[in-house]
Amino acid sequence: MNAAFGSNDWREQKIRDWLLLILRFAVTREPRDRSAVFAMADELDALGVRWRPAAPRFFVTTAGEVCDAILGVSENANMVLRTHIARIDDPRMRGAFAAAVDLQRQPVNCHSQPIEEPRRQNAAVNRREALDSWRGMPKK
Repeated sequence: MNAAFGSNDWREQKIRDWLLLILRFAVTREPRDRSAVFAMADELDALGVRWRPAAPRFFVTTAGEVCDAILGVSENANMVLRTHIARIDDPRMRGAFAAAVDLQRQPVNCHSQPIEEPRRQNAAVNRREALDSWRGMPKK
């Protein structure tokens, strides 16, 4: 294994840990869990930098926006939460977070727009279509 590959795996794991901390905060809404989200965000922003940046960067800014949206203190909470969900690659974590913030009923695509739910047919229509697919086949 080369060193660069191992380094990327480590960073990916740190980001996954950060996403799990945000999920935990979404479930518990405890101040200590919010603090853990910010601590990990600060660590992620400092990765690869020899000095601490003076202004917050991506992870700290995103953590603040998402945590405020979870608490409902943000004007555009719904949009912030949908944007955050769209950034999550893991479908299980994305679903868990959506459920934790009660957005599971409206899936999102990569552009943070609601996706129309597919129409479902009832069982009688499904049976009829299954029988129709055999129509015209030779009988043995």
